[in-house]
Amino acid sequence: MSDASGESARPERNPRDPERWKIRPIEKYRAGKLAYDYRPGPAFFELADPVVLNKRTLLRYDALYVFWQVIHNLTAVPGQIAEIGAYRGGSAFFIASVCATAAIGRDVPFDVFDTFEGHPENAVSEHDPDQQAGHFNATSYDDVRAYLSRFAQVRVHKGDILTVLPGLGEAKYRLVHIDTDLYLPTKRCLEYFGPRVSSNGVIVLDDYGSGKCEGVRTAAGEYLDTNDGFQVWDLRTQQLLLVKR
Repeated sequence: MSDASGESARPERNPRDPERWKIRPIEKYRAGKLAYDYRPGPAFFELADPVVLNKRTLLRYDALYVFWQVIHNLTAVPGQIAEIGAYRGGSAFFIASVCATAAIGRDVPFDVFDTFEGHPENAVSEHDPDQQAGHFNATSYDDVRAYLSRFAQVRVHKGDILTVLPGLGEAKYRLVHIDTDLYLPTKRCLEYFGPRVSSNGVIVLDDYGSGKCEGVRTAAGEYLDTNDGFQVWDLRTQQLLLVKR
């Protein structure tokens, strides 16, 4: 590729555009040749490969590695785990698997929520121009419940989170994964779970950096504008990490 002068255009070595920041592909660590204590290694891929290769999740390896790191840093934080937006159950399976191999163990209650019928019509708003009712309906409650049945601490709930939240029992949380793609459920989940996250607990908000999920970014901005109780980390994985102060 050449410019008007005939000279080849070279990639900018230190771009100011965050979308062009270079990140080493996570698969480089698969064989364990890049042996760093805090980088992905064979133990990570042993748990991540089954959910990715079997198409149980749409999350990439880099996003799953965020959960790997978070879970290993939450062993001393009290509380349950919740995931809102399970789709085919892959991310929940991965989280439960990591908990089982880490010091957290298998006994921490883990609630998993989804409609298992795609986006509810009443949840799609003007803040979600690229989303439509019924999207992500290629799943089923019975299939995901069976898939996660090996984990006794995992409880799978079917229903619209906007109507489910008011009926939940009071609890504290160490980890909350919000992956709804939409403004209304994202905002409501932040309002509900935010006060219930333990100190040093974490909310992982998926699709914050996705161009097709404008409502997620809007909901996060509105919530954080009036709630300063979190450290906020943009991880360049399309996720926003909120750590409770």
